[in-house]
Amino acid sequence: MPADSQVPEPGQPDPHPTWGPPPSGWDGQPAAASGTGADPAHRSWPPAKPGVLELRPLGFGDLLDATFAVIRLAPIPTLLNAVLVQLLPALLALWLLLPWFTGFEVSFDPVLSPAEMVQGLERSWPSLAAGFGSYLALQLLAGVLVIGPSTVAAMRATLGLRTGWGASLALSSRAMLRLVAWNLLAGAAVLLVLALSVAGAAALARPLGAAVAGILLALWLLALLPLYVWLAIKLCFGPVELVARSMGIGSAIASSWRLVRGSWWRILGILLVVGIVLGLLSGLVVQILDVATGQFVSGSNTALGVGVGVAAQAVVGALSMVLGQVMVTLLHVDARIRHERLDLVLEAESRTGPTHPIPGHGERPAPPPR
Repeated sequence: MPADSQVPEPGQPDPHPTWGPPPSGWDGQPAAASGTGADPAHRSWPPAKPGVLELRPLGFGDLLDATFAVIRLAPIPTLLNAVLVQLLPALLALWLLLPWFTGFEVSFDPVLSPAEMVQGLERSWPSLAAGFGSYLALQLLAGVLVIGPSTVAAMRATLGLRTGWGASLALSSRAMLRLVAWNLLAGAAVLLVLALSVAGAAALARPLGAAVAGILLALWLLALLPLYVWLAIKLCFGPVELVARSMGIGSAIASSWRLVRGSWWRILGILLVVGIVLGLLSGLVVQILDVATGQFVSGSNTALGVGVGVAAQAVVGALSMVLGQVMVTLLHVDARIRHERLDLVLEAESRTGPTHPIPGHGERPAPPPR
């Protein structure tokens, strides 16, 4: 028998270990005492990879690779869905605002008198208000329709499961109202803080002067910015929990708060890098499209030029939004692996089949035995 195929004697170490200790940051349990069995946190074999990622704590490169793997595995509920739900509202809003653009151009015609300019603006104001309100409502709906299917597709991709467009919408439909409520509550909280800040500045404007009050308002908002960022990171997994685990808003807030604990700076750094890269790529693509369309769209055809620009911005925004949402979903999976040992749940589901169409949908699993 060759030397390299010899089986070690009982009690002797394996001369050919296959896997070292888990990566740093894994919240594994201590090794079990002799005679109680091996602890799964100190396995001596490579982690399973049933889908787009290995079932272990993930680094930035792992998350980036898995993000594009999700897009390749489920392009329709992620990429195509995001482009359509962003493009259609943008074009509809443009159609509603087109009379305002026309009235704006007429109002500022140098041939017209000031009174005629004011009358032109008054005529175009209702179209502007209706178009802007419709755009905000449609953007809220579009964001929900991107978050839901993208989250479902990313969670199913952890087990290598393909997801169709209809299935992604059906599985996320129950969370749609909760996502709308989440966005409304977040927007209302921000608007309330801004309204109170402006009201306070207006109250200080009389004794201190408008200039001083404006400076104090700017400094106050800058001071609130770190608090806003801190809360945004602490609650970043909330929408994912609403979809992936069918939680209520209160439970999603508590779960996101717990999952981010101990990893706030890491999550901030990853999302910041991804945001900067997506922002640079988006700006570059928009500039290229502007130059390309400028060669074919006449400068006198303002409506067509604006339409092409809005469409380009919507497509680029959709790409950025879906990539960011898939990344956040995979970060959520990584956080649950670190805090809840979701890797054990997903590994079991990869062998026996998931108990729910969305993998890891159940309640928080019990920690492995010590």
